[in-house]
Amino acid sequence: MASERALMRQSEQMFAPIFREVEEITSQVSMTRLYAYQKNLFDFDTKYIGTPGNQLATDWIFHTLESYGYEPEYQWFEVAPRRGGTDTIRTANVLAVLPGTVNPEIHYLLSSHFDSNSRGPGADDNSSAIAVLLETARLLADNPLPCSIIFAAFTGEEAGLLGSREFARQALEQGLIVKGALNNDMIGWSGDHRLDNTIRFSNYGIRDVQHAGAILFSDLITYDAHYYKSTDAHALYDAFGDVIGGLGSYHVLGNPHYHQVHDVLETINQELVTESCRSIVASMMLLASSPSKVEGMKVVTLTGDDVTEIQWDPNPEADITEYHVVWGPPGEPPTHDMVVTGTRVRLEDAPIFTVVRIKAMNARGLLGWDWTVLAPPDIDP
Repeated sequence: MASERALMRQSEQMFAPIFREVEEITSQVSMTRLYAYQKNLFDFDTKYIGTPGNQLATDWIFHTLESYGYEPEYQWFEVAPRRGGTDTIRTANVLAVLPGTVNPEIHYLLSSHFDSNSRGPGADDNSSAIAVLLETARLLADNPLPCSIIFAAFTGEEAGLLGSREFARQALEQGLIVKGALNNDMIGWSGDHRLDNTIRFSNYGIRDVQHAGAILFSDLITYDAHYYKSTDAHALYDAFGDVIGGLGSYHVLGNPHYHQVHDVLETINQELVTESCRSIVASMMLLASSPSKVEGMKVVTLTGDDVTEIQWDPNPEADITEYHVVWGPPGEPPTHDMVVTGTRVRLEDAPIFTVVRIKAMNARGLLGWDWTVLAPPDIDP
């Protein structure tokens, strides 16, 4: 109970500066629209690369995003012939960008794959998550955030994470700045009538943002799993580092319909998809409104056995007002704290084993979504 109450307090503090704004937008999530997205995708049957359904789904997603005022683009690429075949397969991701109002050069990514297993239409895997992507894009189209959001519908996940790897390759080639990513996969099936889902993550700060988004703005019960491999999230992790979160895979791949012909709409809990969507909208709004994780923190001065001075790189966001620095013994709550406007600080009472944490704060009073931690080797912070 103490842990639950602490999580609730942390969640309320995290969202406090933008609570009313997030509450207003998450209340507009439409179950009717979410079902309609899934039905359209379902009717294309299998969407495995090289099938007619793949191209039909690609075009439908493109035009749906276009109808919400975006200028989507096809990210075309070619896939080597299947074993025994001679023809290459041409397929495409569909991308749309919501430009940021303060830091348009900084991007957060919301992604899902729209292709299905070759056996069938893939209602849970993964029309359920594409529906959430499209509904989030609709709701935010007229409510842009400080940082830019990329909505990415990936192709070729079922053939080896092809679309996400191509997106990552081109993003790195272009020097795209991606500070955080939510990748959702299989979010609509439930083994009972509980509205529960799994947060799949690499980054603990983003995990906590997602718990908070679920607690405050949905009826969703969230578990979590430190898991991202063998999914599109893995390709994103390889490209952009430890900035990954997302929902799905029901306590990781517990769906008995997984990759079966009976992964059909009748097995999807539409209330679960709706509540999951509310939590994702809230999470994206906080991430794209908050400072990113501080980088480059290091010790610059040691005096005897004390750490006396540290520094870090300035955050890239234009609206940073200050940095919050806390420190103390490992395994215990911080015993010291300091607020500074620069990027270099002298510490008091900081023996060599001290654990130091730092977050940036912006002009709206939002702290960064994850602590940067400086801890001696072999010490668990």
